[in-house]
Amino acid sequence: MSEQPSWDVVIIGAGVIGLALALELKRQGATVLVVERTEPGREASHAAAGMIAYLDPVTQKELLPLARVSAKKYPEFVRQLEDFSGAKVDYRRDGAIELSYQPLEPSTVDGVEVRELTHEELAQLEPKVRFRSHSYLAQEDCLDPRTLVAALMSALRTSTVNLVTGSPVLEVTHEHGRATGVRTERAHYRGEVVVNCAGAWAAQIAPVEIPTVPARGHMLSVVPPHPQPPTEVTPPEQPGPPLRHVVRTPDCYMVPRSDGRLVIGSTLEPAGFDKTVDPRRIQRLRAAAERFVPAISEMQLHEAWTGLRPGTPDGLPILGETKLHGYYACTGHYRDGILLTPVTAQVMSELIRTGRSSADLSRFSPHRFGG
Repeated sequence: MSEQPSWDVVIIGAGVIGLALALELKRQGATVLVVERTEPGREASHAAAGMIAYLDPVTQKELLPLARVSAKKYPEFVRQLEDFSGAKVDYRRDGAIELSYQPLEPSTVDGVEVRELTHEELAQLEPKVRFRSHSYLAQEDCLDPRTLVAALMSALRTSTVNLVTGSPVLEVTHEHGRATGVRTERAHYRGEVVVNCAGAWAAQIAPVEIPTVPARGHMLSVVPPHPQPPTEVTPPEQPGPPLRHVVRTPDCYMVPRSDGRLVIGSTLEPAGFDKTVDPRRIQRLRAAAERFVPAISEMQLHEAWTGLRPGTPDGLPILGETKLHGYYACTGHYRDGILLTPVTAQVMSELIRTGRSSADLSRFSPHRFGG
């Protein structure tokens, strides 16, 4: 009988964080298997807006140090990924504009990374925005997560990381208090270390409780109207998005894509694992965007979808080794999965390989929930 294969690390979940962690561990010399319940990047990563919003005023203060480090790592992270994969990430560095009915807290406006705009400056930066209260320019980037997933998958194939899809993990197997692999309905995959990157589904995997809860969000994208057919005199138009910057408002946010799409998000509602699209919520979301950018009323609906964010009881990620030795949690990033991808891959790789990380992860420990 042939010996069953084994890996240094088995990662549960092929969202952007699971894929990025797999590549980093592989780069450090580990053998890695990724086990995904559906298709890579088809859950929260596919649904995300892609804002690298480390200056967002609503970001919890405990998360700010990690968020800042991750945002600063992004340009090099994308460059290396594109070089290695040969794929292009739609990564935009035009900044974000925050619209607010009240002035932001002075501590969030530093004049360099975030500065208040005059009405004239806002009109010059974004002529189609209609807003007469407070506006701020933040030096933030954004990207299309679907192009990020495609680049990560291309890099995965190049690096020979093993991948199993369509196979939900039922449990983490263990012997004598240590993880030994994962079991699905079809097979048992052995590994010295197991990492739960299953997002909103992390809590469904036995035997250790990792308390994530799905939080559904509706989103849509619109595109410019079809241009007039080109003639011999008139060349074909290449319509771009109506906005150059990310625009965050009190009621919604809008994220431009380089191919002309404008992504509009997002609602937040408890719905379990139900991903049904409610047309009424989509209509209200679009109407909210039109109040700030009336030109959106002339645009065509391109797509409407929902995604399930992995929430936690305190709204912070769960990062670290669980009570089962060799079994790590790497989930619960909620609204910030895309933002935190580079730093999460780095610090979790460090923790798994050496037992310590360059960032203080004590606030994000799985043990904070007890049990």
